[in-house]
Amino acid sequence: MKVPILRIPFTTEDKDFITSKIADVLDSGMLTSGKYTKEFEDLFSKFVGCKYAVTTNSCTSALEIIIRSLGIEGKSIIVPTNTFLATALAVMHSGNRVIFADSDPATFCLDPDDLKRRITEDTAAVILVHIGGIITPAYYEIKEICEKRGIYLIEDCAHAHGCSIDGKKAGTLGVAGAFSFFPTKPLVTGEGGMITTDDAELFKNACMIRNHGKNPELGGKISEFGYNYRISEITAVLGIQQLKKADKILAERRKIARWYDELLVDVKNIKRVEIPPNVISTYYKYIIYLSEEYSPIDVKRVMREKYGVALTGEVYDNLCHQEPIWQKYTYCGKLRGKEVNCKMWPKCGCDMVQDDFPGASYLSRHHVCLPLYPGLSEDDVKYVVESLDKTLNLDLKVGGRQA
Repeated sequence: MKVPILRIPFTTEDKDFITSKIADVLDSGMLTSGKYTKEFEDLFSKFVGCKYAVTTNSCTSALEIIIRSLGIEGKSIIVPTNTFLATALAVMHSGNRVIFADSDPATFCLDPDDLKRRITEDTAAVILVHIGGIITPAYYEIKEICEKRGIYLIEDCAHAHGCSIDGKKAGTLGVAGAFSFFPTKPLVTGEGGMITTDDAELFKNACMIRNHGKNPELGGKISEFGYNYRISEITAVLGIQQLKKADKILAERRKIARWYDELLVDVKNIKRVEIPPNVISTYYKYIIYLSEEYSPIDVKRVMREKYGVALTGEVYDNLCHQEPIWQKYTYCGKLRGKEVNCKMWPKCGCDMVQDDFPGASYLSRHHVCLPLYPGLSEDDVKYVVESLDKTLNLDLKVGGRQA
């Protein structure tokens, strides 16, 4: 048996729906910013439970647009070092400085104690990333920290379609949320992103910025420093198809996760990452910790080579503050050289090395993610768990070396 890293199943019914709508797009001559884009946005706002949704070409641009729509520039924004670097790059592209913060190994999400330590006088926002589809119970404390200091709370929901805490969905927990529809995500369109918010002014600004800065109140004249962050109507059609099946897709992901929960109970040398009881996850990743004597690299290699099981990418094994980009750029995106080309430097501190992230460092070294996507059968999951058990307890010795 082989279990690939990912499958994206489309039924005959799905394909018929998609092809018929694409044919309609082609017949209409409206290939972008048409009725399907509007329908996708309306469906997504209802799905999340927010007033407004704005399509974008990626989650990265969605984050940048949110920051710029709030008028934040030349400030610092706190981002967990345990996220994909795109979260930090959105901060830099918006003309701001990144400050990294540690993560809690229990939730993989932002550590509120370290967050308080990282806040500076010019901190304007905090980006809370729901890693692996987990909303941290510390959300309430993080929200209170932001509110007391007058700091915006922004959500990176790239992993969190349909996730919720105490019945409140990801994308409605801060001033705005940013979603991704990359092929690995719970809901997919290939490429694409979405902004969700209840803030009317942010919505208005976001719509202009994603469309070259055109202002509808001025007859389409350009009043903002915008860019082309739009999606095509064909992308929107894929989004509509996914949202029409969203409940089924996400329920299947939760069902597969329950199979893992049950089957992993007797597997030695692992620890499951527990979902908090007040959180509903849609399991972008199924995360487990390995005992410290095992190397995730070796485990993944044996699983792939001996058993044909491809484990997915971690969340994350490469932390943002360790990426080689900082050898060339500062935390505000300025090129390094004999002098940093920044009027605020060195007062802004963008040239200082950021370190001391023990929680994130631990989780980056000791976890793996098991395959989880629609179409996996119970037999597939059993095979993955059996292969993992054999890998840890027969194929690998202490120290992560092959027996």
